[in-house]
Amino acid sequence: MSEVAPIKDCTGCGACTPHCPVDAITLDTEPDGFAHAVINDDVCIGCDLCRHICPALNPLPLREPQSVYAAQSKAHDTLMHSASGGAFYEIARAFQQQGGIVYGVEMTIDHSTATISHAAATDEQGLHKLQGSKYAQGSAYPVFPEIQRRLDEGERVLFSGLPCQVAGLQAYLGQTYDNLITVDIFCHGNTSLYYLNVYLDYLKKKHGQDIADYIFRDKERGNGYKPVAILADGTRVRMTTFEESYWYLFATSKFYRESCYHCPYASPRRVSDISLGDFWGIEKERPGLLKGTGGPLDDGLGISAVLANTPAGDALIRQTDLVLEPSSMAEVTPGGAAVRAPQEQPADRDKVLELFRAGDYAAVKKYCIKQQGRWYYLDLLSDSALVKAVKKLSGKAR
Repeated sequence: MSEVAPIKDCTGCGACTPHCPVDAITLDTEPDGFAHAVINDDVCIGCDLCRHICPALNPLPLREPQSVYAAQSKAHDTLMHSASGGAFYEIARAFQQQGGIVYGVEMTIDHSTATISHAAATDEQGLHKLQGSKYAQGSAYPVFPEIQRRLDEGERVLFSGLPCQVAGLQAYLGQTYDNLITVDIFCHGNTSLYYLNVYLDYLKKKHGQDIADYIFRDKERGNGYKPVAILADGTRVRMTTFEESYWYLFATSKFYRESCYHCPYASPRRVSDISLGDFWGIEKERPGLLKGTGGPLDDGLGISAVLANTPAGDALIRQTDLVLEPSSMAEVTPGGAAVRAPQEQPADRDKVLELFRAGDYAAVKKYCIKQQGRWYYLDLLSDSALVKAVKKLSGKAR
């Protein structure tokens, strides 16, 4: 077996897989669940098509954003079911209303095992399944041939995914389509679905029943990174940000795939028509936009940063029902690490991966608690009944 691209560079986009004329390419996930393309040399005919289209070996051109916005949906329900300001949902809904088909990321959990993959949404019900962030990498490439068929038949398609997945689609298509709109997210890096499932299995054992759903960013307590696990009996288990350490590992870049640490797409220059992310730091950069100072945006429910990188992207953004406030990259980048540069690889990444390979998340959590020190306990305290009571009393006193 040989590699299409070196493992350290492969993003797992899968563009090469459906392009192989003899089905010689598969995505291997050993040993850590990070998909990387390998070639069955016994079947390969040496056409090298896989390497010619690989975006890791043949970088795609990146674009400077033409317009930048602070954005927020006007619908409270949309905001509550979105990780940030509801920009993806509103953009996708506007595209659907114009007769287009939306492809985005869907996560399902069956018997505490998650599956993350791209799916087509042709109505609002399907669009709801694509809402919310999923902090593990799924597979996009299986829908690439279907998307190409739809485009060739003249249908309008919006594809949303990680920047490397958008690059994978563009490489697979091999040409530009006026009836295609691409949307990427501000991606800090991604981890493997295997790691997420090790974590879900730990939660299952801890609570004594299956995990039916998992929300990475629940807004019941406001905007932020508060996860919720939904058990088989319907119980909602709310956690503090670092309580089970999955968020800690993600926030500190300790278990990303290797290519994420030198990702060309973690940059102010973008690969898609539209780029979306959190507008962290808006209270410092543009305080006048917030409701507390008389502005139109509620920072307690999430505010999106929206980059229009092409005229087609900008036109679609302007056709949405979003509250749009003009901004700039200079205002977005201070709080947006994912649009500045790739994250640095931590010195203990190999240690974390080694712990995961044993499949025992309890050992992973124990290691993380030691690394966090007192911050772990302060994080738990932040959501304690005592602190909540003090906050409530303080509010009444005012």
